[in-house]
Amino acid sequence: MSDEPPSAEPEPLWALEAIPAHLRHRLDALSGAAISQTASAYEGFGSFHSENVEDLVAKDTATYRPPKLPQFARRITGRSELEKSLTSENKENGEKREQVNDEGKIIPSCEFGLPFRQEHFTITPEFVFINHGAFGGSLLGALAIKHRYEELMEREVVEFMDRDLLPLIVYSVRRLAEFFNADPQQVVLLQNATYALNCAIRLIEKDDVVVFFDTEYLSVYKMMYFRCKEVGAVFHEIALSKYLHDTKVMGDDDALTDEICRNLPNGCTTVILDYVTSTSALCLPLFTHIIPALRRHGVTKIIVDGAHAPLQINLNFQDLPVEARPSIFVGNLHKWFSVSKSVGFMWVHETFVDSIRAVVLSHGAGDGLLSEFIWDGTRDYGAYLCIPAVIDFWRAQGLDRVRKHCSDLLKGAAEMLTKSFGTRPVARHAPFMSLVELPKELQDPRVTAKYIQDLLHDVYKVEVPVKRVEGRFYVRISAFVYNTPSEYAYLREAILDIARKWVRSREQLDFQGYEAGMPSDDGSTLPSDKRIREEGGCGVSGLDPGLKRRKSSKF
Repeated sequence: MSDEPPSAEPEPLWALEAIPAHLRHRLDALSGAAISQTASAYEGFGSFHSENVEDLVAKDTATYRPPKLPQFARRITGRSELEKSLTSENKENGEKREQVNDEGKIIPSCEFGLPFRQEHFTITPEFVFINHGAFGGSLLGALAIKHRYEELMEREVVEFMDRDLLPLIVYSVRRLAEFFNADPQQVVLLQNATYALNCAIRLIEKDDVVVFFDTEYLSVYKMMYFRCKEVGAVFHEIALSKYLHDTKVMGDDDALTDEICRNLPNGCTTVILDYVTSTSALCLPLFTHIIPALRRHGVTKIIVDGAHAPLQINLNFQDLPVEARPSIFVGNLHKWFSVSKSVGFMWVHETFVDSIRAVVLSHGAGDGLLSEFIWDGTRDYGAYLCIPAVIDFWRAQGLDRVRKHCSDLLKGAAEMLTKSFGTRPVARHAPFMSLVELPKELQDPRVTAKYIQDLLHDVYKVEVPVKRVEGRFYVRISAFVYNTPSEYAYLREAILDIARKWVRSREQLDFQGYEAGMPSDDGSTLPSDKRIREEGGCGVSGLDPGLKRRKSSKF
């Protein structure tokens, strides 16, 4: 062991001279300066260095100060403008793009149909795409904003997460609440409606009597089923699908509401229902008829799955009569609203603000509604931050103009297809979605929804779901800003061609054993279980899960 004292001089690796020049200059400039900052404590949950989100969301519009948005996030841009901005110089240096100043530029109104598709969406021209209702489709400009936020985050990830992110999310919450005319202290953002409903479903407690409709989305049915089994609640189904073509019941708001209330079980405490049903594309008169009637019948918890509502339907929570307000309303913003994937929201009635819990708990748990839901761990929150620009975009396009175009196109297409197929019109449909009954040639027990949909997809290159409701096959069409009448004409010809070929095809023989091979229902689950499986109620592909059912499956 050496007896020499340790050297006072640092090794070259740690020497002052080894510090880069620009950092040494910073030290020199600060050497004579006094510390002027006052000592401060964390204001919110965890160790985030931003303001308390509960304080930010509670401020009135006069005192609230929005965070400074990056230039790229201030408005939605279309393909032509994005391509112009990505010069070769900008592609080489991401920071150069920050210098482009588009302050005050007006978002141009776009022509519907093909121009809208080319300018604002990335949908492949190889397919006739008539299925926006499945997973939606992101605006090209929203994708660009999300990707730019990812780049910004990774430049200084701690600064972005600790200091910038939460105030930006609060701004998105406030803008969305303003768009829906809601109190921002009753609105939270989440990954999607499924996450939100998993939180809402936990309001079901022991001895609750829960009602759902046979039009329910399969995943929500499963949430309800397992929650009721877990806590000891009972559940009851009300059949509505059988009235799909009945104008006297399904076509009349009062009669439909009476039918629902007439079938409520004694002591019903909770109802779970859709605003727009997924499989059957029905828009139910919730705020005007059903919810007020349920309240009069003593139902205290009403959970609304409004996944399809934003943009398709005008939402106005503050102006709802007290008796028309649900307990929980959830929706998706990546469907018709076309925000980048994925974003959902949840509106919570004031009586449940203190009792609703997130299914994923993190630093903000128990500190308030927004605190509990705003942060669920490290991940990409960029889609949340696109919301303000997307709101401005749709307003620039004209909300009434958009809704009128889509609903008129949908109505015309549904009527044309129904007439061409010689089938019955449905008695009710959503503004942007509708079922259309398929020709009689395809109403064959040896056919499956998957078979028809696969033919349309693989052979005719049409993306559209095929559904089975009450033993009949339907195509569920969507109409959005980029669709054109010619696409529905092509769909018509494709389906009629399939129908003609099926009648004389040897493929029929391949399905002879279909019904004999169907699994039996042992009655161990709800009576609706087999029907939901057969109808492809999940809305994912319209397939018949009964064809490939695992023995261990409960569904």
